[in-house]
Amino acid sequence: MMRNYLFTCFLFLFFLTFFVIHSKAQFVTNDGQKLTVEMCLEKSEERKNQGDYRGASDFLNKAALIHWDKKELRPAITYFQKSLVFNQKVDNQSGMYGIYSNLATIYADLEKFDSSLVFFQKTLEGRKKQGIKEPIISAQINTAVVLNNLKKHDEAAKQLLDALDLAKESLDVEQMRSIYGMLAETYEKAENTVKQKEYFDLYRNFHEMSQQRKIAIVSAEADKARLQAALAETEKQRAELEIALKNTKLKEQEKDIKTKDKALNQLESNFTKQELAYKVLQQETDLQEAKFAQEQAENEQKIARQRLYIGGIAATLLLALVGIIFIYRSQQQKKRANLVLQDKNEEISFQQAQITEQNHELAKVLDEIEDKNLQITSSITYAKRIQEAMLPSLASIQKALPESFVYFRPRDIVSGDFYFFHYFEEEQRTVLAAVDCTGHGVPGAFMSMIGNEILSRIVAENHVCSPAKILNQLNKGITVALHKDETNIHDGMDLALVCIDQKNKKLTFAGAKNPIFYIQNEKLEVIKGDKMPIGGSEREHKGEFTEHVIDISVPTTFYIFSDGFQDQFGGERGRKFMVKNFRELLFDIHTEDTAKQKQILYQTFKDWIGTSHKPVDDVLVIGGKV
Repeated sequence: MMRNYLFTCFLFLFFLTFFVIHSKAQFVTNDGQKLTVEMCLEKSEERKNQGDYRGASDFLNKAALIHWDKKELRPAITYFQKSLVFNQKVDNQSGMYGIYSNLATIYADLEKFDSSLVFFQKTLEGRKKQGIKEPIISAQINTAVVLNNLKKHDEAAKQLLDALDLAKESLDVEQMRSIYGMLAETYEKAENTVKQKEYFDLYRNFHEMSQQRKIAIVSAEADKARLQAALAETEKQRAELEIALKNTKLKEQEKDIKTKDKALNQLESNFTKQELAYKVLQQETDLQEAKFAQEQAENEQKIARQRLYIGGIAATLLLALVGIIFIYRSQQQKKRANLVLQDKNEEISFQQAQITEQNHELAKVLDEIEDKNLQITSSITYAKRIQEAMLPSLASIQKALPESFVYFRPRDIVSGDFYFFHYFEEEQRTVLAAVDCTGHGVPGAFMSMIGNEILSRIVAENHVCSPAKILNQLNKGITVALHKDETNIHDGMDLALVCIDQKNKKLTFAGAKNPIFYIQNEKLEVIKGDKMPIGGSEREHKGEFTEHVIDISVPTTFYIFSDGFQDQFGGERGRKFMVKNFRELLFDIHTEDTAKQKQILYQTFKDWIGTSHKPVDDVLVIGGKV
């Protein structure tokens, strides 16, 4: 049962991640008006008449997505097919592969798996032409899912094994883990228990290994400035809470007084009603006596009338006595209630005086906390100016690399990311690095200053230009600076570093966990850094760093970066941007000039976080054309 659930998760994950599906296909015009299918068709016709087949295709895609979002699958198929014709006219390969994926997904929704298989195979064929491994792996997995639905388990297994080979070439542990799980499920359906057990064991082992790699290394040294700020905020919240509790208690006591006042007024009202009842009773008694005397006037003697009169007087006196006793008791109760209220009022007055005094003291404490916060913020702001002065100027970078940009966005006032640059004028060599230190804010900034100082000594003073040698010496320098032999500090940094040799048309790269992306002849390549950081724990270091040489005799665009951009949460579903989307974004913009690329990265990041998310890390992206 657990394996069936695992396979279902795989199917959902890949259909969701690699097909062009929008949860809410809503589009708006430039003036904010919501697009309808009719408006999309009208605008598509306009673009077609203008000879803009890409624009016409775009609006047909939007019309199809609106139908798809409403579960109107047949019209969606029709408009995607019309859009496909326009893309074929202008040979827009990327657009055609996207539409193939959409059509395959819709036919899968209709459970027409034969048709779905045809379009997934076209998608796979196109991805192989592009030659980028991850989209090929995704297309093979999607094809395998459909083949399993068609009960063609042997063919599904072949697609998954091909995908596994590519994942192994890329050393992509996460993809390998996923494919092992799907192979186990496929062989289980094919009733091949030996293969099923083999791949399920591999999946389980890779899953455990993946979980172990995700355990974060927590810094052992707390930052004093951040602790003071947190303590000040806690004291402020505690003071505000005490004020709120005092005010709540005061309101409850005032409510208690009002309740007792109401009870006392009710008691007085009842007493008034009883007096009135007594008077009415007395009048009725008098009337009855008068009537009785009149009726018996002729038959009874004077003595009988006198006795009756005496009896009436006695009854009247008795009632009067009862009334007097009741009035007396009511007055005593009222006096006692007044005394209780007086005591309560005095107690409340005393408590109000105490609360006023405490509020005054708390206000002083809050003022002191705000002053301390201001001092801390001022100190951090000054540290920011120091850090900015430490960084190389963008003008000096662009002088050595005219077609380059640096997109740098700290999460806090100061940053744990920094970039390093040095130009050897005689040799025409440029050293450029994108560095991501442990943590962010003040702790990260301290580490960045240490790293920058050591890099300057290695490169500028000792004239070292080999990326691997620079990283090896930097690792030793960080170990000495943090006294790692004597302490248990695991702080360090991840970075990507390049040396650009303009004379010999070579770009040399070495990385500590971070990769380099470069594009030549419209093909994006990835070289991963070594799987060990600068600094960190001793068990993470398995030797010296590796150097990679790239021939730049043909036009080459390269990018080095920290992990802040791809790890940022955002979008409608609050998910990470992810490496895949980041890589596709860089490929899409690499033909633009570098200033435009930087602007697109800025706007994309801003739109991604929107107003409902905050930056989770520092962001650093460096790009250049050589």
